[in-house]
Amino acid sequence: MVKTRSIIRSLPQYTTEHHNGQRFRNIWGPHPDSALEKYDTESGDLRHRALDVAAWALRKGIQPRERGIPARVRHLTAEELVPSPIEARALWLGHATVLLQAGGLNIITDPVFGERVSPVRFVGPKRLTGYAVELENLPRIDAIVISHNHYDHTESSALRYLAERDNPPVFLPLRVLPLIKSFGFRETYELDWWQEVELDKFKITCLPSKHFSGRSATDRNETLWTSMMISFYEPRKNVYFAGDTAYSPHFTEIAHNFPDIDLTLMPIGAYLPRWFMREVHVSPDESIRAFEDLNAKKLLAIHWGTYDLGDEEWDQPKRETLQAAQIRKLDLERICITDIGAATLF
Repeated sequence: MVKTRSIIRSLPQYTTEHHNGQRFRNIWGPHPDSALEKYDTESGDLRHRALDVAAWALRKGIQPRERGIPARVRHLTAEELVPSPIEARALWLGHATVLLQAGGLNIITDPVFGERVSPVRFVGPKRLTGYAVELENLPRIDAIVISHNHYDHTESSALRYLAERDNPPVFLPLRVLPLIKSFGFRETYELDWWQEVELDKFKITCLPSKHFSGRSATDRNETLWTSMMISFYEPRKNVYFAGDTAYSPHFTEIAHNFPDIDLTLMPIGAYLPRWFMREVHVSPDESIRAFEDLNAKKLLAIHWGTYDLGDEEWDQPKRETLQAAQIRKLDLERICITDIGAATLF
């Protein structure tokens, strides 16, 4: 179905500005609401006091509380998971996991199915919902797209299972390759921002995001974080997967290079407290601003109501995103905030 070899091409964009010689960095400066004196130009990071971050994480871990309504779940049958020969659709499976079906292909983003997103199973952010489909009942996966190496986006158990069962090609950011190879994948494409790979039926373009990376206390920003464009050839459709990101000019840059985006998979949750999250996650209002910057036809909301990652109420991202779209007088049929397992046509 896909070629076993393909050429990685670089697009005419910056290639080294986002690496300071030791670690990857963000290049757009601090958020407008952040304190300039805390911004480190060398790393592109905002320097929060470690005690403040640790206190927030400790409080959240020790004092979890019920807050609002998690995303509802629509359970999918095997028949409902068969790709349509005529329709292109996206099935949100929770958090940043989306099954894209077009042209007979099944391409999945950041497959995460664990009860917790953590290096260990007994602590860490807990899943709030059930599953639209169990991991083992997924249809055959033709490609996997990974945005970055955080535990809520790169889950060891799910990836090991998919490597053993299907072993599809994996598209991933720079320096995440050793981790992905350790799961058993044979065909991998390690990409920098503005690099692309063409296969028989689709193309993947690695694009910027404003975030950070790391799977331990010592490897911060040693690997790249990305967004990705998934371009299907038949039907001719472009899907933009924003990954994890703060708001920045990169959305406008991407729209300049991709003027015809059919669907954007946009995070809307884990945005509170803002003193910490605004440098790494868009707020609901910023997700709508980013959608407008991208000039995409539809938005499918992801990264909300599935895991307990922020301080907002679990359904607050849905309410505030719709409110932001109404304030900007957008057609709400373009803003898809669905149940887990629901299909969005694009």
